[in-house]
Amino acid sequence: MVVTATRYEKRDVEIAADTQVINSTKIENSGATNVQQVLQAIPGIVYQSKGPGGASLGSMTSKVSMRGVETGTLVLLNGTPINYRGLYNLEDIPVDIIEKIEVVKGGGSVLYGSEATGGVINIITKEKMNNSIKTSFGNNGRQNHGLNTQLGKLGIVYKYDKWGDIGKVSDYRTVLSKPGTKNMYNSFNGSEKNNYMLSYRFDENVNVLYNHGKSNSYYTYKFGDGYASKLVDKARYNRKHDKSEDFVQLNFKDDNGFKGNIYYNKNATQSTGIDFLSSTGKTQATTDGVVTKYPNNKNTEEKNLTYGYDVQKLWQTEHNNYLIGTTYQREEFEKGELGVWGSKKSRNNFSVYGSWETGLGTKNLFTVSARETWTTGANEDKNFDNFSGQIQYVHKITDEQSVYANVGQSFKMPSFSNMYSGGNASNIVGDPNLKPQKGINYELGYKFNTETHKYKIALFATSIDDEITFSKKKVGDDNKYFACNEDFKNKGIELSAEIDGGHGWLYNYGLTYNNPKSKTSTQKEGVITDWRRTFGRIQFTSGVTYHKEKWTANLNANYLAERVLSTNTAGVAETKPYLLTSFNVRYEADKNSEISLSMDNILDRKDNVNHSSSYYYSTPYTYLLSYTYKF
Repeated sequence: MVVTATRYEKRDVEIAADTQVINSTKIENSGATNVQQVLQAIPGIVYQSKGPGGASLGSMTSKVSMRGVETGTLVLLNGTPINYRGLYNLEDIPVDIIEKIEVVKGGGSVLYGSEATGGVINIITKEKMNNSIKTSFGNNGRQNHGLNTQLGKLGIVYKYDKWGDIGKVSDYRTVLSKPGTKNMYNSFNGSEKNNYMLSYRFDENVNVLYNHGKSNSYYTYKFGDGYASKLVDKARYNRKHDKSEDFVQLNFKDDNGFKGNIYYNKNATQSTGIDFLSSTGKTQATTDGVVTKYPNNKNTEEKNLTYGYDVQKLWQTEHNNYLIGTTYQREEFEKGELGVWGSKKSRNNFSVYGSWETGLGTKNLFTVSARETWTTGANEDKNFDNFSGQIQYVHKITDEQSVYANVGQSFKMPSFSNMYSGGNASNIVGDPNLKPQKGINYELGYKFNTETHKYKIALFATSIDDEITFSKKKVGDDNKYFACNEDFKNKGIELSAEIDGGHGWLYNYGLTYNNPKSKTSTQKEGVITDWRRTFGRIQFTSGVTYHKEKWTANLNANYLAERVLSTNTAGVAETKPYLLTSFNVRYEADKNSEISLSMDNILDRKDNVNHSSSYYYSTPYTYLLSYTYKF
């Protein structure tokens, strides 16, 4: 059964979309410690990481791209959006609290609004926490510890995660993919995360969840090849990135189809450090007549706040389902440098949505959905409104087989960060005149689900106008990226299978063949405006699990080929495939004790997981040995 695709519970074979469900057993078998690690094994998803374990690089967090759509993944926690200015920090969500993760690809803007142009990820937490203590140690300075307990109606979770210094994690070359040019690189010097969660279930219909997280990570940006020998491996600047988050969610429902949530989501980031030298390795630089002397201190801060509600009512009859709902979200954004805050940006987002599903005979389902979205109160009159619709059709061949067709529009507003980022300490420059991105998704599919076999085939096509991205100007050497709009298109095919082979063997695999392309529509100087390919054409994911008595072992691989590095100023260059692998083995000594060993990047490959001029490398081979005591 899947909830996310239609906003009410339905069998997967009756849903006109490609859906993936990862339950708690699959998550435990994978050995993953956070949501980022779980998602990288799903067909059609490309996960770009900035540091080990999905660590963020200041305001640059890891990204989930569905079917090539880089800025269109909406992440929900129990149906509540946790995105802030297009980011979501999935690496901070521990897997112990999760009952299942539902992934719906192909766009979900009609039912879920802005951010869902590529798809929706809904993380559903457990109603009751397991009583357990876990401690883990590994190489690369890795530690992971936690406590889960359920005290009557109150659930308590604490997680601690640490990484040590692993050295170079990225490269930036002034000319795309040419080794002989000047190069700078990021060195990862360590990170720590603390996460606290409380959940309280008043009764079967009302519960509340509170999550508080704090983390810090350390990076040093250094001179590399192509510079004078006295500069090579010398620090240009260092940064400490601090992040705190507070999330509160109240969920409620009744027995008559009414349900909803009220939420509050606050995120604050701060980046501090010292710039030791200019980008050319000098102690003084002049830009637009302004002289800067080095070393000098840097301090940038950012605050993001969203709060609101989402309420819906469902009426179900023998042949029809009627859904109507409304949402409200307040957004607030502030950015400061060296202790001086800029003006606060804010807006109110409203929407009304609904769907009607009717049965045409006993084997056909037809669904029409629509949403109206509008904003008020935005600074400088930057308000938006949009109407979008969706049509879906499912033909049930048998109770276990179906074919479907789906056509839906998508819509995404530019975030305040897209519009207003910038300043002397930032290399990101926003554009308050950005257009909202609008698109349309087409999908045809086939599903065959039994107790032991699940097969899915999907043909898809996506077209987006004015997708929001950032481009680096070719002219000048200021190393700044400018917000701009670009057009995007992609079409392809996805195949996936889950097979219970019996005798303890479980298999899964997925194959995606597509051709994502984009074309910048900006008028900024030096930007290429021709269609260019992005990401990779071929993705193959596979996994095998074996369980016998007290032993469980799991092996996963994600292979992405026919890849390119693509920028708006330097064009496209071929780059090698990447292969992400993980292996986990678990031994249940008795009903209370469990030992597990998880290993990531078991081939110790140094693969670039990014698709622009900056190389971000896969984390080196890492193991984590864990002991869990259940009480």
